[in-house]
Amino acid sequence: MGDYNYDTYCGLYCGACSIIKAYQTGIKDPLACCLGDELGMELKCHGCKTDSVFGNCAVCQIRNCARGKGVERCLNCSDFPCPNFTSMEFLLEMLPHWNTAVTNQEYIGNHGAARWLEQQATQWKCPDCHTDYSWYATHCSNCGKELSTLRPYRNSFDKRIFQLMAMPSPDEMFKKEVVFKLSGMDQVKVQKEISYNHGEGKFLLDLYFPPGAVRGQKLPLVVLVHGEAEARNMKDSGPYTSMGRVIAASGLAAATFNHRTLLQGFQIKDVIADIENLIAFLINNADAYGIDKNRIAVWALSSGVPYGLYAGIHNHPAYVKCIVAYYGFGEFASLCALLNIPFNAGGWASIQAEQYSPLQFLSQNPDRIAPMFITRAGRDQIPHLLESLDGFISTALANNIHIDLYNHPNGVHAFDLFNDEPRTHEIIEKTLEFLKRHLLIL
Repeated sequence: MGDYNYDTYCGLYCGACSIIKAYQTGIKDPLACCLGDELGMELKCHGCKTDSVFGNCAVCQIRNCARGKGVERCLNCSDFPCPNFTSMEFLLEMLPHWNTAVTNQEYIGNHGAARWLEQQATQWKCPDCHTDYSWYATHCSNCGKELSTLRPYRNSFDKRIFQLMAMPSPDEMFKKEVVFKLSGMDQVKVQKEISYNHGEGKFLLDLYFPPGAVRGQKLPLVVLVHGEAEARNMKDSGPYTSMGRVIAASGLAAATFNHRTLLQGFQIKDVIADIENLIAFLINNADAYGIDKNRIAVWALSSGVPYGLYAGIHNHPAYVKCIVAYYGFGEFASLCALLNIPFNAGGWASIQAEQYSPLQFLSQNPDRIAPMFITRAGRDQIPHLLESLDGFISTALANNIHIDLYNHPNGVHAFDLFNDEPRTHEIIEKTLEFLKRHLLIL
C-alpha cells in the first residue's frame, strides 16, 4: 500500500484509522459504520499527509495549519501546543481514540517518528494472527479475537460529536432565524443603534416594540442575552433580530444588545459589567423609551445563560419578574473548560467562575428568586452542557425554587433555529405565555 501515508501532523496513527481500514478492506468498525452507513459519508482516505483525504480531515484546522506553516508535525512548531491543538481536547471524551494523539506526540518527541511508525504498525495488529485492526474494532476480522481490552482508551464513542461537527459555521449561524413565527412580526417597530455605555468602547442595543405600541405607553421589557461569539454585532444576527420580533409581536418590548465575550479575550467580570450597564441604562432611560422599569425579564440563550442567571438572581433585583434560560450552562467552570480557558488555582477564570456562579445564590433567600423558565435540548451536542444545566436544575429544585422546565427530547443545541417541529413551537409558545403571565401582572 505504497500510496498510503500513515504519519500525521497531530499524532494520530492513520494506519489504524477506521475510515482508511474500511476503504482498504471493506470491513467497517462501529465508527466507520456510523460515518458511512448512518451519516452517508464517503469512506475514502489515503492518510492525513496525502492529497486524498476524508472530507472532514480536508478541513481539519490542525492539518491546514501545519501544511500552511510547512511543519512536519505539530510537535515541530514553535507555537505548539496552540489553540488549534488544545481546542480539540473536548474530543478526548467523545472520540476517545484522540487520547493517543497526546501520548503519541510524547513518544515521537522521545524516540523519533520512524521508530513511532514501527511501534504503531505492531501495536495495531492482532496479537494472535497479526491482522491489522482499527480504532474501534471489537474483534479481529480474521481470527475473531476480542480486541477491546488491547486499547489504552474506552472502546466506544459519542455520536453527538458528529452533530457538533455538522453545525453551521459562525457565518451561517449569524444568518439563521428562529423557526417560530407570529403574525405582525414584519410590522414590529425597531429603534436601532442606541448606545448604552459611553465609556471605553461603543456598546449598542436595539429595542423592539409591538406594532400597536403608542407614544407614552410603558411596556414590560424582555432583555435577550446572547452567548459566546467572536462577532461583535450579535444583536444584528438572525437569531436575535428574529427573536426580538417574535417577542414584540407577542405584545412585549424586547432589547437585543452587544456585549463583550470570553472568545473576544475578555473576562467573566467584563461580560457581567456590560449586562449590568445595559440594564441600568434601560432603567434610567425607561420613560424616554416607553419601558416599564419595574417589569423586566432576562432571557439568556446558550453560553449566555450563566450570565443571564447571574443578572437575574444576584441580589434578587425587584425589577426582574422572571428569568428564561435556553439550552445553556448552569455555571461558568464548564463554559471555561469548553473554551479551553486556563483554570489554574488563583487565576482569574477560577476565581471569577466561583465568584459569579449562579449556583451559589440558589440557597440564599430562594423564596426571593424570580420564577424561572428553563429549556433543555435532549440531544445537545455541546460537551458537558447538559451535566452543567442538570446540576443547576437539581440545585434549584433542592431549594424549592419556582421552575418551569421544558425538555426537548429531539432538540439539538439551538433547537429554536434547527428543530422546526411541534415541540419547538410548543416550547416557544409556552415561553411567551410564561413571560406575559409574570410581566403583565400589575
